[in-house]
Amino acid sequence: MQPQSFQKQLLIQIGIATAMIGISIAAVQVVAWQVSSNAGKITKQRSELALRTRATESLATLKSDAEKAKPFAEILNGVLPSKDRLINFGKELTDLAKQNGAEMSFDFGGETASTPEIPGFIKFSITGVATYGNWTKLLKDLEKSRLYIKINSTDMTRQPGTDSFNIVAEGQVFFQ
Repeated sequence: MQPQSFQKQLLIQIGIATAMIGISIAAVQVVAWQVSSNAGKITKQRSELALRTRATESLATLKSDAEKAKPFAEILNGVLPSKDRLINFGKELTDLAKQNGAEMSFDFGGETASTPEIPGFIKFSITGVATYGNWTKLLKDLEKSRLYIKINSTDMTRQPGTDSFNIVAEGQVFFQ
């Protein structure tokens, strides 16, 4: 009976060895899946860390640049006049027209308040009579003005039998 006992013992040992191999393969698969899952998480966290590092570096650069830009910002803020400064704009414009040989009248229009993104402006219109040369001199003098003025439209109609034009112009003058 020894050979059957030996075969039985051999089958038991082979069965135990096979079960151990199966359990080992399953354990290796579970460990490999967890390692793979953790590797993906680590890769994602490294990407986030790199992104946050770049964002922090950019923020530091922007803060440094903001300090450098402060003197220029003060200059830019002084470029546009305050709205109160524009009270005499109509008189200044008609005086400038007279200096250039043009007869003009002036009217203020609607106002748009300034916002942090865009400056405010007041619409205006001028009407009058001038020669073409005097009108162009007036426009060149307006370009040299300390004020930021935008002419939106101009309508010139020649007066019959003269070198003069009837002029109607609309524009905007900007303020801070």
